[in-house]
Amino acid sequence: MAQATRFDYCAPVQQPPARLRLKKDVVAAIRRGHPWIFAAALERPARELAAGSVVDVVAPGGQEFLARGFYDPDGPIAVRVLTRDPDVRLDAAFVRARVLSACALRRTAAHELDGDALRLLNGEGDVVPGLVLDAYADTGVVRFDGMAAERAWAPHARTIFEAVREGGIPLVRVWARPSEGRAGGGHALVGDAPRGLIMVREASLRFEVDVVHGQKTGLFLDQRPNRARVRDLAAGQRVLNLFAYTGGFSVAAALGGARQVTTVDLARPAVDAARRNFAHSGAPAEAHEFVAADCRAFLTDAAARGRRWDLAVCDPPSFAPSEKAKPAALVAYRGLNAQVAQVVAPGGLLATASCSSHVGMDDFTATVAAGCADAGRSARVVHAGGAGPDHPVSVAFPEGRYLKFLLLRLD
Repeated sequence: MAQATRFDYCAPVQQPPARLRLKKDVVAAIRRGHPWIFAAALERPARELAAGSVVDVVAPGGQEFLARGFYDPDGPIAVRVLTRDPDVRLDAAFVRARVLSACALRRTAAHELDGDALRLLNGEGDVVPGLVLDAYADTGVVRFDGMAAERAWAPHARTIFEAVREGGIPLVRVWARPSEGRAGGGHALVGDAPRGLIMVREASLRFEVDVVHGQKTGLFLDQRPNRARVRDLAAGQRVLNLFAYTGGFSVAAALGGARQVTTVDLARPAVDAARRNFAHSGAPAEAHEFVAADCRAFLTDAAARGRRWDLAVCDPPSFAPSEKAKPAALVAYRGLNAQVAQVVAPGGLLATASCSSHVGMDDFTATVAAGCADAGRSARVVHAGGAGPDHPVSVAFPEGRYLKFLLLRLD
């Protein structure tokens, strides 16, 4: 099949790269491998440079080379670091090597990634900052973290595609979702546009994925290990899944032998997709409950009616899109978890998650504990986790551990 490649933009080639000088001494963090340099750390902004331009960052003295990366003149993260080696050329060979390294890591975790849906490139965790590439069967879905990342990486779409195939992932197309803050339905970077829904497998679970209109890239792949844990715990239980989207945790619980699963999401199309995913996975939807409603309102009504579940899963959207929003997010997490705790049966389990990168595990744990106390429940953490092995994180980049997942026993 002939492959088409679409490039609408390309960052200007600079020989040599522009040099930006630090005014704050963050040299140690850069040397340790932190992939972000904030605008506030630079001596002066370089407004004349286009988004995605390659730049060199030097120490406050102006001479010592520290890092090479691409520049964003508009966001708080001014430079995303690509290399700390001044002799490295940011060319097709560089991109190919990064992608092949990422594919090799996935092969080492193949037993944990049983299925045909996984994250192939995890941005900073795979040293391709600002770039996410997820695979859904034969379709790759790209999401860029802003215009600068889009301009830096999109011209390399063909190289990325070919390296992924060389690394053993048989993609036939790459679809680009709009970057954060941009409107539109996306476009094909390599190959043709996806046609309709894509069916994928996660162990024995089956999901339909809308990669064009679905949330994020279509499915929350980071929750894979936590879906497996819920499945292991679900036998004979009454399970509540809040903010269920297309029912990942619900299907896992049903296949784990749950007595009854209640699936709740505000969006009716998502709830309808969850019902279909039960059928795709061979679980009889008739034995379970599907509710299109605001989750907070549902919980208020359920508590008033005395409804209880043995296992409640709470996986809300991010409450803290910025550091400034963190205090309000902690209040929201506390109130929400207090509500959920009220409907967990004595001795039951609460599985609660946060995908807010600005809320760390310690803060999240303390906030959930406060919510349980507000509900008059004592809680013990029996498991703390995060994303799966297809979401690697640099040890120098704690911000990359955005997903927190707690499993608590409520007395």
